[in-house]
Amino acid sequence: MTREEALARVRELRAAEHGLNPRCGYGLFDHGRQTEWAIVLIHGFTSCPAMYDQLAAELHGRGFNIVVPRLPRHGIADRLTTQMSHLQAEDMAATTAESVEIASGLGERVVVAGLSLGGVLAGWVAQSRPVDRAVLIAPLFGAPVMPERVSDLLGLVADRMPNRFLWWDSKLKMEIGPPYAYPRFPTHAYGEMLKLGYEVKRAARRGAPECPDIRVVLNRADPAVKNAATDRLVAGWRRHGAAVRTYEFKRELGLGHDLISPEQPGARTAEVYPVLIDWITADVP
Repeated sequence: MTREEALARVRELRAAEHGLNPRCGYGLFDHGRQTEWAIVLIHGFTSCPAMYDQLAAELHGRGFNIVVPRLPRHGIADRLTTQMSHLQAEDMAATTAESVEIASGLGERVVVAGLSLGGVLAGWVAQSRPVDRAVLIAPLFGAPVMPERVSDLLGLVADRMPNRFLWWDSKLKMEIGPPYAYPRFPTHAYGEMLKLGYEVKRAARRGAPECPDIRVVLNRADPAVKNAATDRLVAGWRRHGAAVRTYEFKRELGLGHDLISPEQPGARTAEVYPVLIDWITADVP
């Protein structure tokens, strides 16, 4: 994709957006020219591109063009929308693949980074697309409260089970989290996220990833993911000869799941951002 085609596609995507929170549209931080590196930042489950506003601005200030896609059915102004019930793994993958194409027109080389669901999608890209670098941040390759095999099975059968909406916090309900994020989620959509993670893990068992530089940032205090599932994915990639580097925020730090959004209660971006910026942009040991 050429630079002109990339910019035209972003304009088309923005023109097609309706009913969104005004902060949640398709994100582009552009220098007006092709840069050496373009970075794709993929947001988390029930969040939207706004979670990256500060981090994307800092990366842009360092000379990178930044693309922040909006995943399907996210970012709607009505925080109690039921549209997430229709979320599909293949639609999220298609949006991510297109964002990589757009970034290829904005940079000579492409980095894809994402948090949580975004980390799973970054892993999907690493496995299936020859991007220059992929950075998985606190990826969700297994639900935290059940055996990994059960988590995988739930992902495979979620679309055949009754759908329920669950509050992220049954006490706080609408008071939880940043004002652009959904305070609840449908079990079907959560299952689609688990399904996508299972597909990445299955593909990784069968063959080496396409990406030559994979980086995984783990939060050992993370209450929302099963880190052991990510550890097994990393080990599998390494068995295929892949270059996978890992960084751990130690359990003692007590960090929450969302390491990105400065609007999360207890956010500690002053500690986290320097690490993430290095692991997204710099050479690491």
